[in-house]
Amino acid sequence: MLDEALVTASVLEEKGILKRGTAFRMAKLNLIPCRYVGPKRKGVRFNVPEVLAALRRRPTVERQDEHVAI
Repeated sequence: MLDEALVTASVLEEKGILKRGTAFRMAKLNLIPCRYVGPKRKGVRFNVPEVLAALRRRPTVERQDEHVAI
C-alpha cells in the first residue's frame, strides 16, 4: 500500500493531475484518498496511483436535477 512515494498537493498540480486547492477540497470530502502526516497530523500527502484510480471511478452518489420555479 505504501510502496509508492507520498506526494504533496503541489506535486499533484505539477504533474497536471489536480490543482492544489482542488486536491485539498476533494480530500476533505473523501473523494480522493490521502494520508495525514506529521506530529499534529496536519500535513496532507497523496499516493498518485490511488488518486488517479479514485478520479477514474464513477461517483457513487447520483446528482438530482434541481427544479427551479419561474
